[in-house]
Amino acid sequence: MVDDAFAGVQQMNDFEAAAAAAVDKAMSELVGYDLTGDEGAGRAEASHYIEAHRHEYVRTVRDLLKHRPVGNGPVRVLEIGAFFGVVCFALADLGYEVTAADIPEYIELPAQVKRYNARGIKTKGVRLEEFLMPFEDESFDIIIMCEVLEHLNFNVLPLLKELNRVGAPGSIFYLSLPNMASIYNRKKMLLGKSIGVSVQEMFMQLDPNDPQLANGHWREYTAPEIRTMLERMGYRIADQYYFSFGETLPVRGPRMLISRLIYSSFPAFKENQTTIAIRDRRTDLVFDIPSTVHRELRKL
Repeated sequence: MVDDAFAGVQQMNDFEAAAAAAVDKAMSELVGYDLTGDEGAGRAEASHYIEAHRHEYVRTVRDLLKHRPVGNGPVRVLEIGAFFGVVCFALADLGYEVTAADIPEYIELPAQVKRYNARGIKTKGVRLEEFLMPFEDESFDIIIMCEVLEHLNFNVLPLLKELNRVGAPGSIFYLSLPNMASIYNRKKMLLGKSIGVSVQEMFMQLDPNDPQLANGHWREYTAPEIRTMLERMGYRIADQYYFSFGETLPVRGPRMLISRLIYSSFPAFKENQTTIAIRDRRTDLVFDIPSTVHRELRKL
């Protein structure tokens, strides 16, 4: 039993090391690259964003190496919200067959298409609010959606049903997003502040002098809510856990030490969550869609 436990820890360390190496290689290729089309400040902002999210990229790649390693045949991956492409590039280097999907205004830029295609990564523009995905049934063995669901300002159930359709039997749906029940959100509520998009962000979204590709968090979710939605869509939850950016940093001072102690006792207070779900079946749910939700689609 002790040997098995040691082997498991060693294997997890191996996954972590492989993921970190692939992510760092992908990030190194983006240094100095104009990811936003905005010279100067935009480029610096993109670089800072990538560095700040390294721990999430590594965690995602590590989890996929653990749950669906590349075997004899191809492992087909779809990343919804690929954006800068760090995870896509890392997975492609590790032998996965990757498709990167994002809003057409970004992913269909000639420079982006060229950058992805040079690495053998397909690109596809998608509008999630249209629900219907431009992919054949059961096209993917892994579907990734990291830091996307919270930005959607519409009923997400028809979209989740479509993702269930394009996932192959036994495929993984990897969903990572903020935790609505985090200690930070609880504190905001106590102070009478909004958890979702603030009024100021609503003004910013419509400001002609402040164009944005992505808006704030319109709707965050708790882990039980995610579990409920996915299980009713035909998924089985293989793993669900919380994580915090602070866990990646060395303890500095009593405040961080107290945070670690609180998180160890109440992990649901952490600010982020990840769910790894297995598609057991194609859902038989049928949705009637009112005109207030979609202009044309009436049933899915």
